[in-house]
Amino acid sequence: MNLIKKFKEDKHLLIILVLHLILAACHLTFNLFSDIQYHAEFRAAGCILIALFIFLFGRRGMSYGFLIYACALIYLNMFYNYGTIFFLLIAYGAYPKIKWPAVIIYALNVFVSFSLKKLIPIAVLIHFIYLGLFVLITISIYKVKPSKTLKLKEDEIYILNELKAGKLQKEVERYSQQSVTAKLKNARERNMIESTSELLAIYSKESDTEL
Repeated sequence: MNLIKKFKEDKHLLIILVLHLILAACHLTFNLFSDIQYHAEFRAAGCILIALFIFLFGRRGMSYGFLIYACALIYLNMFYNYGTIFFLLIAYGAYPKIKWPAVIIYALNVFVSFSLKKLIPIAVLIHFIYLGLFVLITISIYKVKPSKTLKLKEDEIYILNELKAGKLQKEVERYSQQSVTAKLKNARERNMIESTSELLAIYSKESDTEL
């Protein structure tokens, strides 16, 4: 039931999930009827992984899925194939909180991959210069950053006002404790916030500023 609500609230996420499943099927079908070798099974597995993570964890899962896929592709693609950087930027854009962990994990995999391929150091430098360029271009053009204000529904605002007044989740009127927990989880995922306490703190600050 929560999954249905999640995808109703974020229809783009559902479309991305479905397209990845279709893409996985296309990769496998192409592999059956073509002699071109481009690691179709691996790419299909990556698409299925991303779809699975979206299904299980929502937008945060999409971020994790693309990060894993980007790091795995480093070992498959040549150093001048920058699709991996694009996937890294998707991971960051989908869940900005993993920005630095994602960059560090990606960088470590680049060093390991380039060492295994015995590439000269200039190849690593070229790759990281492109990484820096892609990040700067993406930020300047598409403004990849979290929203400055919370995106909340009326029922979520009501619950947060109750919590702000000092009530426990089980003491919130109108909704059962289970419903309160589910609604707060939806609000956290939509706003890319880890904990309810952080969500409440941000909401309290915003509401106090408006007064």
